[in-house]
Amino acid sequence: MVYTETKTYKTRAHMGMIDVTADFQSAVERSGLSDGIITGFTTGGVAGLTTLEFEPGMVTHDLKAAMDIFSPYTDEHGRVIHYHHHDTWHDDNGSSHIKAALLSPFITIPFVSGKITIGPWQNLTLIECDTRDRVRDVVFQVMGE
Repeated sequence: MVYTETKTYKTRAHMGMIDVTADFQSAVERSGLSDGIITGFTTGGVAGLTTLEFEPGMVTHDLKAAMDIFSPYTDEHGRVIHYHHHDTWHDDNGSSHIKAALLSPFITIPFVSGKITIGPWQNLTLIECDTRDRVRDVVFQVMGE
């Protein structure tokens, strides 16, 4: 059996994060299935889904600071860093694509007896990597019995 639903979120630019854990659990409950897997997939090219401890230091600073080491948006003078992607599309989000590639557009979680199997400090998190606020869809697909 397969159950699918889509939910829309308003995201914040530059690594804005939304805790979507309850939405994964709700999709499992609405599916009526007891055991299986749920996959969440964000349809945006510069957003990702991951697990992390959803606490203020991580959400407001730490993950963004770490990702900026690999793919900074601006230099030490506040100027947007040039990426070749900008030449193709005449935009400023080359760093966003790299950040999203380091994350993943999907995450799959097992569920048992109707409950997703995550740890106590493990939150399922939608992360916006783009340089502008966006509206993102997450497709939840539940498979099981």
